[in-house]
Amino acid sequence: MRRLLVSATVLALACAPSPKDTPPPTPKPNIDPGAVPPSPPKPNIDPGARNPRAAKLPPDAIAPPPEDSVRRVAPPQVAFAHGWMPLASTGVDRFLRAHPDYDGRGVLIGILDTGIDPSVPGLGSTTTGSPKVLDVRDFSDEGAVTLERVTPTGDSVTVGGRRLGGFGRLAGLSAAGPYFGGTIAELPLGEPPAADLNRNGKVGDTLAVLVTRASDGWVLFADTDGDGSLANEKPVHDYLAGRETFGWAPRGLTPRVSVAVNFGEAAAAPSLDLVFDITGHGTHVAGIAAAHDIYGVSGFDGVAPGAQLLGLKIANGANGGITTTGSMLRAMDYAIKFAQERRLPLVLNMSFGVGNEIEGGARIDALVDSVLQAHPDLVMAISVGNDGPGLSSLGFPGSAGGAISIAATLPSSFLAPGPNGAPLSDQLAYFSSRGGEVAKPDLATPGMAYSTVPRWNAGDEVEQGTSMASPHASGLIALLVSGLTQTRKPIDARAIRQAMMVTAAPTSGMTYLDEGTGVPDVGRAWSWLESGYPVPDIKVKAIGRGDVSGAIRRGAPISRDTVQTFELIRPASAAKATYTLRSDAPWLIAPSSVTLAGEKTRVDLRYAKEALGEPGAHIGVVSGWSDDTLAGPAFRLVNAVVVAAPVSQDSLTLRSSERVPPGGLLRTFFRADSLRPFALTVATGSRAERALAFLHEPDGMPFRDEGARPAGYDQQSAEYEADARDVVSGAYECIVVGLPGQSTSATVALVQSPLALHASRQGGAGVRATFANLTKAPVTAEVGLHLGGAERDEAVTASGSKPVRIPFVMPAWARGVVVDITMDRAQWGRFTDFGATLLDSAGKQLGKKPLNYAFGRLQVEAEPGHSDTPVALMLLPGFADPADTSKWSLRASIRLYADSSVVLGSTAAGSTITIAPGKSVVSSFTMPSDPRPLGEKFVPLGLLIARVDGRSWTRETPLASGSAASGQ
Repeated sequence: MRRLLVSATVLALACAPSPKDTPPPTPKPNIDPGAVPPSPPKPNIDPGARNPRAAKLPPDAIAPPPEDSVRRVAPPQVAFAHGWMPLASTGVDRFLRAHPDYDGRGVLIGILDTGIDPSVPGLGSTTTGSPKVLDVRDFSDEGAVTLERVTPTGDSVTVGGRRLGGFGRLAGLSAAGPYFGGTIAELPLGEPPAADLNRNGKVGDTLAVLVTRASDGWVLFADTDGDGSLANEKPVHDYLAGRETFGWAPRGLTPRVSVAVNFGEAAAAPSLDLVFDITGHGTHVAGIAAAHDIYGVSGFDGVAPGAQLLGLKIANGANGGITTTGSMLRAMDYAIKFAQERRLPLVLNMSFGVGNEIEGGARIDALVDSVLQAHPDLVMAISVGNDGPGLSSLGFPGSAGGAISIAATLPSSFLAPGPNGAPLSDQLAYFSSRGGEVAKPDLATPGMAYSTVPRWNAGDEVEQGTSMASPHASGLIALLVSGLTQTRKPIDARAIRQAMMVTAAPTSGMTYLDEGTGVPDVGRAWSWLESGYPVPDIKVKAIGRGDVSGAIRRGAPISRDTVQTFELIRPASAAKATYTLRSDAPWLIAPSSVTLAGEKTRVDLRYAKEALGEPGAHIGVVSGWSDDTLAGPAFRLVNAVVVAAPVSQDSLTLRSSERVPPGGLLRTFFRADSLRPFALTVATGSRAERALAFLHEPDGMPFRDEGARPAGYDQQSAEYEADARDVVSGAYECIVVGLPGQSTSATVALVQSPLALHASRQGGAGVRATFANLTKAPVTAEVGLHLGGAERDEAVTASGSKPVRIPFVMPAWARGVVVDITMDRAQWGRFTDFGATLLDSAGKQLGKKPLNYAFGRLQVEAEPGHSDTPVALMLLPGFADPADTSKWSLRASIRLYADSSVVLGSTAAGSTITIAPGKSVVSSFTMPSDPRPLGEKFVPLGLLIARVDGRSWTRETPLASGSAASGQ
């Protein structure tokens, strides 16, 4: 979902990683194809190498391709044979055998994403021969072209400093004009090959386009083959008018990037947007939902091959796959009007998500719910995000109450066989985000598939993420809507959601907050719909922090029975109704029934303290049932109690040799003090065992310094060392995930620093360091202070969505840049996205990182041997509400790291100190004349170190002259 995705390698999921493997790639929030960041100051790199499984493919699949052909991760025939479009997981194959005409025909699926490349084989037509992609529209402004009037000179015209001949081609269509010209630059679009629009092997060209009015509307001309002439070029109409695309490439070669055209008009002058997919995300998503005969292989289809598609580009791939202000709302509005004008039922898919800071408080959630409430026949599936497996990691707008929120499974067709050679069952994906404050996800569908990609992106046909799960669900919805339409039954979004949830099958070992009711079966859902069960309109609110749909309590063991109140909300006109209450957990005690009368009714549940003493997550659901139990629960009251181990003064074994089933989870919680370092170790029980480890900060955000790591035995264990600067007060969650087909034992051990560390510049060359003993015994420590670079702290306050630019110089000594962006959690819900991009003076992207929470970290590695380099940090806000022009603020910490550190001399006798319990010791250090020149507003960056019993505890801190630098 954003930034949804990191590509998956088939082999990486099928096999346990070797001891030297890097962590498996964890898909991000939906559209950004980046990966888990490594430790600073290293760059943000993808630790999951793409593996084409060449050794297991037929020889013709691995032979060097001709110059103008493409090499795919596997031939489509092989992918089809292996079930890499996992339709069997949700019963699609059985359903379409029974109902071949309910294949999505007559249904329109709107894909809100990075765009769709309609030229890809598989996205050309439906099963009935109708056009597959009816329209593509850009709401992101990524391809916006500024047009100005131009005047030809004879048979040539100059646009953007480039002279083009063959102007008679335009004059033949429009003798009197007017004529307009504009350019699109490759450099801002990012990296090759996608940004190399004209396929000449480099990124940096500026390409000219010309526009004039023909008898049938505005048309575009471009020198697509680069020969300097328009004489042999074809006019390109708005995609909606003729479903035409074009692309640039040297003569004789096929364009790698397919471009569609959107025209607008104001005051008799055209406006122009070029529409393309330079991440490949939207095209891949579209293929899962509705492709037909992928890459020409008959029968190799997406979920709803009879459905038609609407490509709604909401994300600017050049700036990290971020949505732009108002793009979601404008795209939804366009899709609704488009479908209404053509009398087509509409399904919307949004494979996108960013992390919730205050669940239930996001502005986009309210806007999405408002749209869905106004259109009760509109069904919308949204991916929950890829920040799992920690609780409260589910992102918005997947937390919108009216949407169907989709988690991801790893389908069995991508998993290695079990020990006896039998295929494994589908398993919930480790990366899939989980609920907490919100009672979601609703369902889980396959989050990995071989699908359609643009030509430039060949080789990335297999992708994983909840981005892939959501279009699978959208395809299922389209099948059901197709059946309802053809049988002339009403389309009710609530009934479709209920049908899918009531008939879904849970995954072994998972809870409601992991996967909702589980994996849907479209055939069973259709049978439920045919039965015509009534669906009451009941909304659930948990009374407490935020008043959201789920109740979660975090902290120490519950010392007494506790009451949790829920409110059930119905339309004021609803008739009185009584429901039987059932609890699925012994600690969660509910009344036997509840009678709903009026608009709001309260229900009190009791948490029994005896069952909630052990650290861990206790999750339970109370469901409300009518007399007709086949209709399924009318509502669910979802509860979670998180019990965390207290702050420790010594080493603490949180889990000792506990078994983790294949694909299962072991959750552990511990409390941490703000700015107090800690070290966490996750180890398996033997050298033959492997697992995955994840660390989440309080309230669900993945640990900011690489949260996903492989875990093995002894020296191959997963080690987390948190610098004091990065520690947040509250309950952290550590999760151990078993690999598919492999059981393991896991030990989780925590050590928290016995010392609190603090350093401040006293003016001139003096630095004062304080070491406070937090334990009940004396502590002896070797202490030191190093200078490792420079830091600049920038406070930013701005209004609206205009980008903010922060220029600075990356000095020749810097080997990397790390930027931490922190904003107030309360304002995060106003955005749908917030991008951070580092550019050089020519506008080339050095690195980009969309924020996934109110905190984000951008890491960029400098080119070896670079000189002093002017760069600029671009901050790119995207608001949910286009009318939001109020102020926003943040702090940007810009840190430059050197290859080596400078050790500060100590004025104390020696570097070893002994600190009595509850006391502090002050050491003084002398700043040298810094050998590194510091840029404007930069101060020396210090690393305070205390080594106790063989373990080093650190606190990175800026040392501003004459001020007490806290390091926060």
